[in-house]
Amino acid sequence: MASMNPRNLKKIFLIQILVNIRGSGMFNKNTFIIYEGPSMLDGKDIVVLISGFKTRSKNDKTGDMFQTWILVKDIHPVEAAKMGLDVSICGDCIRRPIHENTCYLVLFKAIASMWNAYQAGRYEKMAPTQVADMIRNHKRTKKLRLGSYGDPLAVPSEVFKPLVNAAESFTGYTHQVKRADKKWSRYVMASADTKQQALDYQKQGFRTFRVRAEKSTLLPNEIACPASKEAGRVSSCAKCSLCMGTTSNSKKSVAIIEH
Repeated sequence: MASMNPRNLKKIFLIQILVNIRGSGMFNKNTFIIYEGPSMLDGKDIVVLISGFKTRSKNDKTGDMFQTWILVKDIHPVEAAKMGLDVSICGDCIRRPIHENTCYLVLFKAIASMWNAYQAGRYEKMAPTQVADMIRNHKRTKKLRLGSYGDPLAVPSEVFKPLVNAAESFTGYTHQVKRADKKWSRYVMASADTKQQALDYQKQGFRTFRVRAEKSTLLPNEIACPASKEAGRVSSCAKCSLCMGTTSNSKKSVAIIEH
């Protein structure tokens, strides 16, 4: 009797696990898969998750928003960052671990946990239009955060467009302005690390979100982030709605002291 290829056995085993999960109602109902496919930054496989349907975010600065997470599909987030493979989801961001290592996100906690759950088949895949309906009809919140981890420009715009249209307000930031289609200026703020960068990006039609040193003054067309310590934390991202790209009613750009 011929033996079966070990890879085929593994595939059958994983398929059976997913069948059992689907049949037993074991899918996590707080988080869903909205995209699996090539990164728009380098073509490598990524996955996009959206969370917050059952449990609100514990992030006090952002407040109660649906959070989207952009992950390298088959490599643990910590390992991907160490090896520089997070370029698929973060592009040339200078705050990546292999550069300045100043990103505020802690990869080995919530992000690693979500990746592990994804690998275990705990999340159901939903079309963006389906998720948009869920956002539109959600009773607790209708606020959306693009790229809680990862750069939104790693994702096809048609994935996020239905979600943005369904949300009452949204936030988004990108370090990929040099390669960005102008249409993205409607949805995201250009992340700037210097005054000159901010001015350059604004000339390209983007509003900016600049991280500044404590002694660095605001530009004439900037305001301090209302959720920041220096502004007295008078608001949250969910309530503020300033960082909606050019969709926002505000023409001012935003700045925050590095934390």
